[in-house]
Amino acid sequence: MKKILVLVLLLAVSVISAQSKVYKEQDVSSAPYFPGGWNYYIDFVQKNFKWVPQKDQNKHISLSFTVQKNGSITDVQLVNPLGTPNDKEALRVIAKSPKWVPALIKGKAVACHIIRTMFNPYEDDEMGGDRGLTIEPPRESTATSEIEDDNTIYHIAGVEVKPDFPGGMQKFYEFFKKHFIMPDEEELNGKVFASFIIEKDGSLSNIKIIRDMGFGVGHEVLRVLKGCPKWIPGKQNSKTVRVQNTMPFAIVSTPKTVPEKN
Repeated sequence: MKKILVLVLLLAVSVISAQSKVYKEQDVSSAPYFPGGWNYYIDFVQKNFKWVPQKDQNKHISLSFTVQKNGSITDVQLVNPLGTPNDKEALRVIAKSPKWVPALIKGKAVACHIIRTMFNPYEDDEMGGDRGLTIEPPRESTATSEIEDDNTIYHIAGVEVKPDFPGGMQKFYEFFKKHFIMPDEEELNGKVFASFIIEKDGSLSNIKIIRDMGFGVGHEVLRVLKGCPKWIPGKQNSKTVRVQNTMPFAIVSTPKTVPEKN
């Protein structure tokens, strides 16, 4: 009788343990994501985050948290906190988040621990080079994938073989600088964030400006991206897949020279 009771208790403990298990992002078949996808997450952050410009400010703030099976967020922690007001603001914003779409393993919802980033709109790195237009290397999302119309869209950090521009990203920067027409405005200094999907055939789709700086800059970035040559698509498990990428473009106009009066 005692042996049976011990066996029942062990089975109960194992069931509870399995139900409460928190998986790593790389161990799930579908990673948790903000309702609507990556663009909606960025839009949510931009609308709710009240950044405080500071001299030694965060370039970005990363948060680690668990998305439970019901989509709720728990165990939120700052990654490499600096003790700034923006750190506290990041915690406030993530606490306001709606429930996420939970991770899946074999079609069943599971708890999953992830890290997500909130980008600083006041960051202004010195890139050097051509002051007419500077382009930063893409910042990568840590999400792995999300399901949309039965086609998996992998975020660029989550694929085994990342998509690439023919000849490398430097060639992409050269293409962009060559075709980007700087608006006729003085002292432009800011950033535009654009997102797009690299399709299986290498073409770009779903191109969106997710943060603009005005003066027609966003429209011009959109125009150039729409005319972009096909990329080399990404791969997962040796199969060509659709990949979403988000890129910031730092725009700095060249000051106009005013002729001196004789």
